[in-house]
Amino acid sequence: MSTPHDPGREDPERDYDAEFTRILETEGLPSDREDEESAEDTEEAEAAEDFEPPDPDLPPASDAMVWSWTALIGGVVLTLLAAVLDSIPTWLGALGGAAAVGGLISLLAHIPKDRSDPTDGAQV
Repeated sequence: MSTPHDPGREDPERDYDAEFTRILETEGLPSDREDEESAEDTEEAEAAEDFEPPDPDLPPASDAMVWSWTALIGGVVLTLLAAVLDSIPTWLGALGGAAAVGGLISLLAHIPKDRSDPTDGAQV
């Protein structure tokens, strides 16, 4: 007994391209799909060979940003080490936690208030 075909579920055993080509041949129509696909693949391959991604121009990091990231990451690592290892005093773990919170606050304070670029940033 056959079950109705569920359009949301594809049968992995069916080759839809081969079936379409067979239908075209049955109707006496030419099947140019293979020629079109190979031409598209060739054009895409040629375009991919010539493509060279541009190097992004990143501004140099300010000293405040470097210290903020250092405090955030170093503070988290120091806090975790103080929690896991018994050889590190607990006050050093608390100092690491304070450094992590200070680094996070400093990073959040450096976020620009308005965007200079009104677009979403995508470039084609």
